[in-house]
Amino acid sequence: MDLGTRLSVPPQVMSRRVGDETVLLDLQSGLYFGVDQVGQRVWELAGDGRTLGEIVDAVVSEYEIGRGQAEVDVMEFAETLVRRGLLAE
Repeated sequence: MDLGTRLSVPPQVMSRRVGDETVLLDLQSGLYFGVDQVGQRVWELAGDGRTLGEIVDAVVSEYEIGRGQAEVDVMEFAETLVRRGLLAE
């Protein structure tokens, strides 16, 4: 996985906003995962078909974070969601 990778939301995964967080639910496995506001934004952008590089660009422009740290954070978050089956390569 690199900054040119586009991820997609598998058909069995749903999301629902609950208060200040968003809960991701894999209907097939029953796995759920809570994400904060920034995680929600990454999730939305991935669902819109953006590359990881485009997602990093958006995070840098929308939040107070440097590009290097944003790249690390977005890549780690994306890898976690892919490992858990909540996003697909």
